[in-house]
Amino acid sequence: MAKYQEIAAVLAKQIVEGDYRLSGKLPTEKELMDQFQTSRNTIRSAIGLLADQGYTYQVRGSGIYIKEINFDNSVNLNLVKGLTSEFREQVNQSKLLELSTVEATEELAKLFAISEGLPLYYVKRIRYLDQEPIRVEMTYYRQDIVPYLGKEIVEQSIYDYLTENLGLQIGFADRQISADYLTEEHAGYLNLQAKDPSLRIREKTYLTNGQLFAVATGVLHFEKITLFASGKVYQ
Repeated sequence: MAKYQEIAAVLAKQIVEGDYRLSGKLPTEKELMDQFQTSRNTIRSAIGLLADQGYTYQVRGSGIYIKEINFDNSVNLNLVKGLTSEFREQVNQSKLLELSTVEATEELAKLFAISEGLPLYYVKRIRYLDQEPIRVEMTYYRQDIVPYLGKEIVEQSIYDYLTENLGLQIGFADRQISADYLTEEHAGYLNLQAKDPSLRIREKTYLTNGQLFAVATGVLHFEKITLFASGKVYQ
């Protein structure tokens, strides 16, 4: 992970934890340069990343302000991280439905740019927010990049394990969002009825070197979670 990304991650954590709630803004560039012992360009890159992720906005001559985002139970589509990180204080359980090794089908092999038949981890689990089911996740991981996944990991934060234990440098994700009807199976997991509406997110997650290492499909509870994104307005 580049230095500016590390700094942005630290600042994002501080923002989420409320460290800047009183001031409503980040320290000055000079203060951040002194705090992180780095250059002005690195700090500016970190601040730019925070803005791209929807955390901050800049008022010229006044400073970098924290955005007030008060969308309860919302997933920030600008961020590449798991639900446990997104709702650190609220997500308290993941119920594992399946953890297995499967062979890459022709479709998956083409998607991952690997040979057909190579091993992949398949993880299927239910995610809970305040003890209520909010999402069914089905994810494939390349085993040559993620050599081990166990029950003790997938019932917690896989994202934290990948970044902190395996040291993977996760770079970006592509997300495709569509509306759909719940199948009987997914409705049962989410305590809803078959044919109820749902949001379906198909996500491809890449390392900083551009390697695709995970492909996921998430089926979301339409009453308990919303999505939002933040970006610049171009004129």
